[in-house]
Amino acid sequence: MGFFDNMRKPQGKLGNIQLKSMNKEHTPVSLWGLKHLDIKSGDIILDVGCGGGINIKRMVQDAKKVYGIDYSIESVKLSRKVNEKLIDDGKVEIMKGNVKDLPFEDNSFDIVTAFETVYFWPDIEKCFGEVKRVLKPGGIFLIGMETNGSDNFIMKFWKHFIDMEMYDDGEIRNFLKNNDYSQITVYLRDAKNKKEIIKSDGSEKRVDDDYDHISFSDRFVQWVTVTAQK
Repeated sequence: MGFFDNMRKPQGKLGNIQLKSMNKEHTPVSLWGLKHLDIKSGDIILDVGCGGGINIKRMVQDAKKVYGIDYSIESVKLSRKVNEKLIDDGKVEIMKGNVKDLPFEDNSFDIVTAFETVYFWPDIEKCFGEVKRVLKPGGIFLIGMETNGSDNFIMKFWKHFIDMEMYDDGEIRNFLKNNDYSQITVYLRDAKNKKEIIKSDGSEKRVDDDYDHISFSDRFVQWVTVTAQK
């Protein structure tokens, strides 16, 4: 398996190296996304496409328990290593699986997150329905993406080499609406002007963004976080 294929589904030693790199490189956009999530001490969370497991480790600091799932066994292995003590303490559980058929009962989670992963989901609209199935009534689905569509030379480059689909916030919002999610809110980062654009219920506003983590990507692409309620 080559370098670009490994970015979609990490495997072997190269996959392990890439996962460790992504844990670091995706940190700024993930932390920005997490600031839009209100995690409570009793919350049970599922991280779909958990990758290298670093976001599980972050979220479980405030939650009751976090589950992680990924279709890459290499991702599962590294996520378990990163969260080894938390697994031993019963705070984290990580398994191999696919978003198309989540191995959980209906109404299981207060929050489901998907960081930098929906680009690879087959039949994304049906996958959003599967996420809704496992959410508790009133539960929150958070989607984090490092780009608002592929209308950018950097993203066009990646799309050319990797089998992935880059969605803009309008498409994500429509997928959620078609699955009858409510209270859909889109957060867009205007890093150059240190502003955040918030779209909700047909309205749009700009607020100051005090996020100060240094990132290379936010100078060229617009970060997106979307939250929706079951």
